[in-house]
Amino acid sequence: MKATIEIPQRPILAAEAIVDGAENRRHPGPRHRWTPATLVAVLIIVVSSAALVSVLVGDGGGAQPVETAPASPPTTAVEAEPSDSSANRGVDRSALVVDVGDPAVDVGAETEEPSTTPPPEAPDTGGRSTIQPDGAQPSGPATDPSTIAPASPANALQAMRATSTTAGSSAGRTAVPAASPTTSSSTSTTTTPASGGGAVWEEHFDRLDTRRWEIEHSTYGDGNGERQCYQPQNVRVTDGRLVITARTETTTCPNGSTRTVTSGMVRSRGLTFSPGQAIEFRVKLTPPDPSNQAGLWPAVWASSWAGSWPRGGELDFLEVMTAEDPRRAVFSLHYADRSGGHELQNKAVPMSDYFSNGWHTVRFDYGRDGNLVWFLDGSRVFTVSAADTAQGYPAPFDQTIDEIKVNLAVGGRPGPLASGALGSPGATFEIDYIKVFDL
Repeated sequence: MKATIEIPQRPILAAEAIVDGAENRRHPGPRHRWTPATLVAVLIIVVSSAALVSVLVGDGGGAQPVETAPASPPTTAVEAEPSDSSANRGVDRSALVVDVGDPAVDVGAETEEPSTTPPPEAPDTGGRSTIQPDGAQPSGPATDPSTIAPASPANALQAMRATSTTAGSSAGRTAVPAASPTTSSSTSTTTTPASGGGAVWEEHFDRLDTRRWEIEHSTYGDGNGERQCYQPQNVRVTDGRLVITARTETTTCPNGSTRTVTSGMVRSRGLTFSPGQAIEFRVKLTPPDPSNQAGLWPAVWASSWAGSWPRGGELDFLEVMTAEDPRRAVFSLHYADRSGGHELQNKAVPMSDYFSNGWHTVRFDYGRDGNLVWFLDGSRVFTVSAADTAQGYPAPFDQTIDEIKVNLAVGGRPGPLASGALGSPGATFEIDYIKVFDL
C-alpha cells in the first residue's frame, strides 16, 4: 500500500500536539495527519519533559518520610496519704512587739545545746475540733479525700473570742485529739518537687537581725489559755540557729500579770509571701525528757493577712502538740465559712518516733488559684484545692502574706503542761533556716 504524507505548513509544537483536540475545537482549521515519525518525535519530547519535571521536584526537597519514635509506656504515680486529723489554732494578730533597739543584735553568745517540746492536750472549751471517721466529708468542698472537717460548732468563733481576757492576745486555738502512733513514718511516695527559681528571701540566722525580726514581749495566746509570757530573753541565735527556749521562771508581763512560764516568739519584718511561691524551713524540737514532754506547742505559721481572724485566713505550715501526741505533726488552714463561723481543714501526720527525735524539713507550696500543698521531710502529706470560704475560694488563700510567725507556746487548748516537761534547762524549738522561693 502506498502511504500518503502531508507536510504541514509549519512545524507542530509539542504543546499544540498535546492539546490538539481541545485547541482545534476552539480554533477550527485544517486537520493534520500524524505520521509515525511525528508521533515518535512527540513521544520523545513528552518523556523528556516528564523526566525533567521529576528531577526538578526531587531536587527541590519534596516530602520525605518521617520516622516516629515509639511512645514510652505511661508511668503511674502512687500516693498514700496518712490518716487525717484536725487542729484549730486560729489567732488574731494584735500583740505587743518589742524592738530591742540595735537593728542588728547578735545574741549568739550562748553555746549550750537548746531544747524544745511540743504542746499538750486541752480540755474541751466548746470550740474544739474532733477527728472525723474515715470517709467523712468536710463542710466545705475539698478535693483531697484526706482533708478533715471538724464538728463545726455553731458558736465556735464566739466561744473562742469569749475566752480572750487580755487585749492584744490571741483567740482560740482548738486542739487535735490524740492519735495512736504508727509503726511507720512514711506518709507519701511523692517527693518534694524542685524549686522553679532561686530564693527570693532567706534567713540562715548568722545573727538575730531586728531589721528582719520583731521579738514578742506579751502574753499573746491568753485566748487559748496558754501559760507563757513571751519575752526577748528567751530568743537567741546560737551556731547559726534561731533558738527559742521555754522555761520555768516567775516574771511580770507587760500587761501586769505574773507568769511562772516564759517562752519566745518572733515575727518577720519586710517579708512578703505570695501565691506562686513556696516556703521551706528546717526545725528541731528538744524537750529535756522526750518521754515527759506534754504541754509544748511549737509552730511556724501566718494569720490575718486578709483581715481579722478567721476571715483573714490562717495557714499553719507546721504545728506539733505533744500533749495530744508527740509522735505527729499537724498542718492546717483556717477560714470563715459562708455563715461567718470558723472552719478549718487539716492533716495530722503520724510518725514512727517522737517528732523531737531529729531535725525535720517542712515545705509549703502556696500555689496559684488556691492550690495548697504541704511536704514533710521530702514527702507530700497534705493537699487542699477547695474550701467553703466566706469570700469564695480561693480567697483569702490567693493573697500575699506579709508576716511569718515562729513561736513555742506552752499549755493551752491542746492540754496542760506536764510536770517536769521544761526541766531545769528548759525546752527549745530551733530553726536552722527559712527561705522563700518562686515555684
